[in-house]
Amino acid sequence: MAPAGRVRPSRLALAAGVLGAGVLACSDGPPETPEPEPALSAAEAVAQAEAAQQEQVSASGEERSAGPAELAPVPGADPVEIVLVWQGIGNLHRSWFSSGAAVELLSKGFAGHVAGPANVYVRHDAQEYLGSIRLQLRPDTLRVEVPVEGEVVDLAALAPITVALARYRSHVGGNYDLRVESFHVGIESFRGPHSCIFGVAGEPPPDGSLVSPCVQLDGAEVCGTTVAGGVRFEAAAVKKIRRCLDQL
Repeated sequence: MAPAGRVRPSRLALAAGVLGAGVLACSDGPPETPEPEPALSAAEAVAQAEAAQQEQVSASGEERSAGPAELAPVPGADPVEIVLVWQGIGNLHRSWFSSGAAVELLSKGFAGHVAGPANVYVRHDAQEYLGSIRLQLRPDTLRVEVPVEGEVVDLAALAPITVALARYRSHVGGNYDLRVESFHVGIESFRGPHSCIFGVAGEPPPDGSLVSPCVQLDGAEVCGTTVAGGVRFEAAAVKKIRRCLDQL
């Protein structure tokens, strides 16, 4: 195994009067067309999100751990049944990912955040040398609330799930094959004609605590702008995201 404008008001001209008295006069010309904000590249969006997360960490006086983030247990939540689905994974590697300790770690990490059975797809493309571990959301799977205010989506609400996936990956990588640490982790959802993949960002291997501000929507990467309360996307992207998260 190589295993989402700044709308400028209409121009106002300042007419200076005698002895410094001034009046505000409207321009006779037509209003200017607002300039759209330039789209962020994936690298810029991720860097922006990482900087925002680091500011939050610094403000709290806490240091971010080098290893996978710890999960706060959900009181009274039962472990979740895990169903592993293989694509391009051989028998030996299946045994690693399905080991009792690894599955138990994932099951307890999902508790209170995901309804079982939870379908986790473990994939490896031998030609591209790419691996991934993703929770696939059924219509009744998600148990966390993802707040959406206008065009701002609080993707951080998905972090308990992505952290659990990252810990699962790191357990397998640390106990069997370090190359598994290169596997991408995330959440995928297919709703009608639309698909969404929510990934993670951060120093490799990312611990899952920072959900990427770039979402794969219908196969195309769409990056939002990190703002207070979440990530701002264009309205069309928000609609697709809400559908993927069963909020429409």
